[in-house]
Amino acid sequence: METNRPLFRPTRLVTAMGGGLLLAAGVLTGCSPEPETRSAEKTPLGVAEGTNTTERFADIPGGDVVARINGSPLYKENLEVVKDNLGAAVPQERLVSRMVELRLLANQARDEGLDADPEVRARVQNAIDNQLANAYLTRYVANLEIAEDDLQAAYAEVEAEYADNVQYRARHILVETEEQAREILGELEGGASFGDLAKENSTDSGSAEKGGDLGWFNLDQMVAPFAEAVGALAPGETGADPIETRFGWHVVRLDDSRPTPAPSFEDMRPELEDHVRRQAVNDMIAELRGDANVEILASDVSSIVERDAPAADTDETSNGFDGLPAEPLKAMP
Repeated sequence: METNRPLFRPTRLVTAMGGGLLLAAGVLTGCSPEPETRSAEKTPLGVAEGTNTTERFADIPGGDVVARINGSPLYKENLEVVKDNLGAAVPQERLVSRMVELRLLANQARDEGLDADPEVRARVQNAIDNQLANAYLTRYVANLEIAEDDLQAAYAEVEAEYADNVQYRARHILVETEEQAREILGELEGGASFGDLAKENSTDSGSAEKGGDLGWFNLDQMVAPFAEAVGALAPGETGADPIETRFGWHVVRLDDSRPTPAPSFEDMRPELEDHVRRQAVNDMIAELRGDANVEILASDVSSIVERDAPAADTDETSNGFDGLPAEPLKAMP
């Protein structure tokens, strides 16, 4: 019988473990303040008007200089960062050429005052924060020690969730009309073999060869009328009436039911480790937030923060920025 849903509906814990953290963006930003005194007038970002907010280059102490552009050094480390993010082999000379052009364009933007533009400066600050936060989180996770007891506790949650789900093993005989189905029910009441009738009459060739046996399945695999009929039966019981679905008419018998078996601990170990790491990151960020003095000054922003705040007793996450601080950065190795 054709099914319309996956075998297992993901549990809350498994869903949370499967997710990644948010993507880290800018990789070419190297910025530090360079004060000028052309004006004391403030911009929307709160710095003096005309202040040059980015240097001509980011100094990398001990870095390996591979080129100079109007005196500003281009480091091998700059190239390596770009290579890592491209994820593909790029000829060194081509990469250097493009980086030179990038530096020239960036310096031209500075000459024309674009580095004082509020939106540009906001993007630069976001890129700096993102890179630093990713670097910190990567190091934090790399140094994290995972205790076996924590893995066992996480696995116990998985087992408990699987225990709440039931699998069924059922047989069916699929025919085209209700009249045919009721005739088969009459033969069954007269003592005919369900398996023999399935082989002789069922249009579901896959299960007919096995006496109508559909094997083990979860109800959410099956179309709703069929699932409801199976769920209402006791093991060994045949439905008193045929069931109609888009496939035709079914005579249904439930052979057995059992709790859904959980994957083994070893099979789940990578997911469990990821879950424990994620929980440690969540706890660390929650501690940072608890120690911080955060003032949300705009009422519209405050309402959004309150609406999107994750519940304290869940590690469910969603796409984009929803669910922060549960998934702040994509730095999990």
